[in-house]
Amino acid sequence: MSNICILTKKKKYSKNKVSHSNIKNKNFSKINFKNFSIWIKKNFKIIKISTKSIKIIKKCIF
Repeated sequence: MSNICILTKKKKYSKNKVSHSNIKNKNFSKINFKNFSIWIKKNFKIIKISTKSIKIIKKCIF
């Protein structure tokens, strides 16, 4: 399974790690993924989505 959120289409992004002497190195930041169970067609499905999309789902449902 890839590291892209199904709902928000978030993926890892690149950034520069800057040292004290101002040398820049490429660095990648990952997304905060969680396993989330959701009710779909009479059973629960476990999907891997970002925490931002979990907050959006809970805001819309409740």
